[in-house]
Amino acid sequence: MESKNLPDQKTNPNSIQIKKTLLALRGIPGSGKTTLANTISLSNGAPIFSIDSYFENESGEYNFEYQKNHLAYKECESKTKEALQEGIPFVIVDNTFTLDWELEPYERLANEFGYLFFVVTVENRHGGKNIHQIPEEQIEKMRAKYRVVL
Repeated sequence: MESKNLPDQKTNPNSIQIKKTLLALRGIPGSGKTTLANTISLSNGAPIFSIDSYFENESGEYNFEYQKNHLAYKECESKTKEALQEGIPFVIVDNTFTLDWELEPYERLANEFGYLFFVVTVENRHGGKNIHQIPEEQIEKMRAKYRVVL
């Protein structure tokens, strides 16, 4: 059986056009977004941008400050835009993306720079734990807001 997605062995590999991709990983805290992002990045060297990165110090300690959350959103979007402007072939954004408006700037950037845009919802089927001390009632509110577009 031959796959439709694989090029014919006679095809010149230099003629294969690889599409630039922006991958948005979304899910509730503890679902494994960062773990999955890191795993993918290890295999292809893709940069990972996340709102969480804004709140990490040089030694990787996380200290969330709600009043600076809007700055974290802007920084993540800005760094993603820079990577797309540079033409990096595969870029990952790892955020909760609970609401559609959070995804919109990334979809716009993907369109602007000619990237395929994929959104992958990461489910917590592995028993992952929220490492950012987000209260369970807040996580429940996030769950209630989630909408998956099929």
